[in-house]
Amino acid sequence: MAAVLNGKVDQILLTGGIAYSDYVTSEIKEKVGFIAPITVYPGEDELLALAQGALRVLNGEEKPLVY
Repeated sequence: MAAVLNGKVDQILLTGGIAYSDYVTSEIKEKVGFIAPITVYPGEDELLALAQGALRVLNGEEKPLVY
C-alpha cells in the first residue's frame, strides 16, 4: 500500500482479533514501522461495520458494490 500512496502514509492501523496478539503486533511493527506510525485497535467490530454498511445502502446513502 505504501507504494500505491507514493510513500505518503499517515498511519498504519492494526485491528481485529489478531491485534490482541503482542507477538503479531510486535512483528508487524518491526517490519513496517519505518513507513508510518502504527496504532493498534484490538477488537472485532466487523459485524457492526457490515451492518452499518448495509444500512447505508438501504438508506440510499451508498451504492452496493458487485465483486
